[in-house]
Amino acid sequence: MSDKAKVIRHRGTDERSDSNSNEHSDTAAETRRIAILVLGDIGRSPRMQYHAISLAKAGYLVDFIGYAGSRPMNEVLSAPGITLRHIRMLPQPTSASRALFYIYAPLKVLYQFWALFWLLLVSIQRPHYILVQNPPAIPTLLVARICSFFVGARLVIDWHNYGHTILALKLRSDHPVVSLATWIEHFFGKSAYAHLCLWMRLLNDPQLTDLFRLLPSTNDVSDAAKGQVSLFTQRKKDGAVVMRKGRPMLLVSSTSWTADEDFSILFDALKIYDQTAKNKGNNGRSLPSLAVLITGKGPQRAFYEQQIRQLELGTVCIVTAWLSAEDYPFLLGSADLGISLHTSSSGLDLPMKVVDMLGCGTPVCAYDFLCIRELVNERNGMVFSDAAELAQQIQRLACQLFNQRGLYQRLLRGAEEFRRIDWDTNYQPVLELLESGSQPAK
Repeated sequence: MSDKAKVIRHRGTDERSDSNSNEHSDTAAETRRIAILVLGDIGRSPRMQYHAISLAKAGYLVDFIGYAGSRPMNEVLSAPGITLRHIRMLPQPTSASRALFYIYAPLKVLYQFWALFWLLLVSIQRPHYILVQNPPAIPTLLVARICSFFVGARLVIDWHNYGHTILALKLRSDHPVVSLATWIEHFFGKSAYAHLCLWMRLLNDPQLTDLFRLLPSTNDVSDAAKGQVSLFTQRKKDGAVVMRKGRPMLLVSSTSWTADEDFSILFDALKIYDQTAKNKGNNGRSLPSLAVLITGKGPQRAFYEQQIRQLELGTVCIVTAWLSAEDYPFLLGSADLGISLHTSSSGLDLPMKVVDMLGCGTPVCAYDFLCIRELVNERNGMVFSDAAELAQQIQRLACQLFNQRGLYQRLLRGAEEFRRIDWDTNYQPVLELLESGSQPAK
């Protein structure tokens, strides 16, 4: 990253001044435009959707470029200042052969080059800024930098992780494609106008600075048939709805079913929990049943669903689902505990799912890696390193679920404090960064 680039840690205050910022003045006469580029499903990119919403509220005209697929947030669809620009997808090959992959992969990249160049240089009006999500670095960083040069726009990179570390999971660290991605991130990253990152450890990293689906019914079906009882709640005679005594504990986990999340850890932990519950609890205290809902889409979903079907658990029910952007927060806010198995290919990207869970006031148990404690701490959750430790944490919290005092209630209060953090307030540094250079770069 060049010394002239500005850096903002979203939710932070670290900023380096641009020595040339005075030469760019505000242009009230010209409507400010920004192109947001996501080489992925727009509906499954919540952070970039929030960028679009906040920028539209601030008066920018936003061209939001990405793939169609999942339904974006209502605020994105209804905002008059946001225009969705969809990239057409190439048909996927029906065969999984390695030879076909080596033919298809370069053709796909070439097509993406052409599609992105066409959208950025021809289809949309000239933007003042191009905001690109990284990863992937290939071909987005290269295309975004070239296009920003031709149209005189400033390039802003929102770093979620390093693309080359993700590629190394699929290939190998010394693979030529991994080396190419590393070079692209280092070379083109240095020429960006500004860099955004969520976490202090990623900001300070040397590389950068250089709702529910139906659950099983209860035994008492008479009241349930009358609409008086659900798995979790019951209606009192005065009409008030309260949590049902002896209800299950609701656990939720969100995933894209990829290689950086090993769900066998969760399944092994649930087997340990189930065995302990069958043996009359934890240290003589009875354990509630567990309802576990795992949301998300991804390549390994079918593999793990097959594992779920093979589990023989008596006190644990596991359900997989895919929820809309509107229903997802309701599920998180209703859950007793969130589980994150994200491990990070670089050790430097923190999972947005944990931000979502804490943002809905739900405590979190998260897999321990390099910088997770920047987000999950003793006030709002716990970290684990293996299935046995996760099982112990779930048991410990389950024992105190209905206790008005103790560890679980303390974590609940900590998550509630996190929930009060406001996106719009914390987005101000980003808007100030853009306002400081609202004319196109010369």
